[in-house]
Amino acid sequence: MRAVARGDRQPGALPAAPLLAALSREALDLLGVILRDRPTSVSELVALSGRAQPNVSRSLQSLAGHGLVRLVRQGREIRPQAMVSVLRVDLATGTYEVTPAPDAAA
Repeated sequence: MRAVARGDRQPGALPAAPLLAALSREALDLLGVILRDRPTSVSELVALSGRAQPNVSRSLQSLAGHGLVRLVRQGREIRPQAMVSVLRVDLATGTYEVTPAPDAAA
């Protein structure tokens, strides 16, 4: 764990089943919109996605729970930020690894 924190090695693969259960088509579409369009608020994401606000909020909470997005409070608004840009699933082992999004550290 300390070696990962220092950057000496990459974290190991994580169990994929819980994550895959959360990745509906709608959730994947939202991730794509967040990565491509970088909405400045959930309201903007709702407009860009064409989905109802409660559905978007529910999907964002699930994605945030799995570490795929971060919900950043900016005043009265919440900005969704993608934390990963690539997700690799190894079906043989049932594990996954992620590549951080370019602006995930910001």
